[in-house]
Amino acid sequence: MNHVQGVELSKIMQASIAPVFLITGIGAILSIMSLRYGRVIDRIRTLLREGPKLYQKELGNDHLHRELRTLYRRARILRIAIITEVASIFFISLTIFAMFFSLSFDVDVMFGPQFLFIASLILLMVGLGLFIQDYALSLDCIVNDMDVRSDMDLQFEQSRSPFQPGPG
Repeated sequence: MNHVQGVELSKIMQASIAPVFLITGIGAILSIMSLRYGRVIDRIRTLLREGPKLYQKELGNDHLHRELRTLYRRARILRIAIITEVASIFFISLTIFAMFFSLSFDVDVMFGPQFLFIASLILLMVGLGLFIQDYALSLDCIVNDMDVRSDMDLQFEQSRSPFQPGPG
């Protein structure tokens, strides 16, 4: 009897722990998002502290304000992305709990685990979409700087395929 319970417990653990691998992947994504968020916040603080001295002389306040607005928007997007990824992990944890509870106590939880897992995947996709949006905005900061500080023809560069080799 004990052996059968041990085998059943092993199967229950395997079934309820499988989504943990998804948590590990999302954790890695969260680590990258957190690093980007920290860098954006640090850049905002640096510009607030030193920006007027650096930009006012040669570029004016307009450039500084554009960069601060873009950075603030990026920080908000990253914050929401991080929250959705953490919520995704929470829903995966609830999925594991519901599966373990259902299998351990032979209680039918109907479609609970499926809905929780689907919700976690939707939250994961929303967070990844926001992460992509942050990358697009990060290029806007560079374009803003290049417009002001460089004589490079950005219209020409934007019209080229990103996969074409540059002048070498």
